[in-house]
Amino acid sequence: MLDDLPRPTPAAGEVLVKVVAASVNPIDWKMREGLVRVDLPRVLGRDGAGWDESSGVRTMGVGAATRDGTHAEYAIIARDASAAVPDEVSFEEAAALGIAGLSAWIPLVENANVSAGQRVLIHAGAGGVGSLAIQIAGLRGAEVWTTCSAANADWCRALGAYRTIDYTREDFAAVGPVFDAVLDTVGGDVHRRSGEVLKPGGALTFLNAAPAQPCARQDIRVLPTLVRATGERLAALLQLAAKKQLRVPIEARFPLERALEAYELSRSGHARGKIILEVS
Repeated sequence: MLDDLPRPTPAAGEVLVKVVAASVNPIDWKMREGLVRVDLPRVLGRDGAGWDESSGVRTMGVGAATRDGTHAEYAIIARDASAAVPDEVSFEEAAALGIAGLSAWIPLVENANVSAGQRVLIHAGAGGVGSLAIQIAGLRGAEVWTTCSAANADWCRALGAYRTIDYTREDFAAVGPVFDAVLDTVGGDVHRRSGEVLKPGGALTFLNAAPAQPCARQDIRVLPTLVRATGERLAALLQLAAKKQLRVPIEARFPLERALEAYELSRSGHARGKIILEVS
């Protein structure tokens, strides 16, 4: 069921976006189920793409976590957390590159500084973040390994993974300390054990890992990721997509009135690639 709300009014330094497509991220269903404390009522959605109402420019961006989001016909985005969408990139692709794209770009490019000749392990390579991380690490010249189910192995290899590890049957730590960098999108015991597969001096970079037991090694770098949108970062991702160097995998599309189904698919943990809400 949809509610009618007043059209939001942008302040200085903000953009009012008429939303065409918005992305679904795990934070959305977690907010809905009370796992993340927020002031209610709240419009969900962190990222989206559409038309800048003031300029008519195709725009995408990431909204603030503390205010109404992008799962609506109109959304407010800070101007410095937005970027113009190239004609070669669809609104759906642009929306999908928001939180997920930043969650792959920042830890790999800025934190771990992945470079040519390195070997990198991406956990959960079939997910929204992992599917982009495989490609970004590959574009940096790395040899990319990833954990995924057997059903998603061919798909991950098509994205550029050199080798896949079936997490349902194989122990990723059994390969030994052979990686220069690990991107952990899972947390918990996976986070703790990821340190075992790094070479001395390697980088364990992670997203909200919240480990019960932190990695004990002192000869590696443990790098948490602050996912913060900037126009420069978003523009870099959009340019890769515009040049067809970065494929934006979209698993499913739902109209806005079926947002609950989209949240449930995200909650299942079995979505491959990104989930998109088609707003207008």
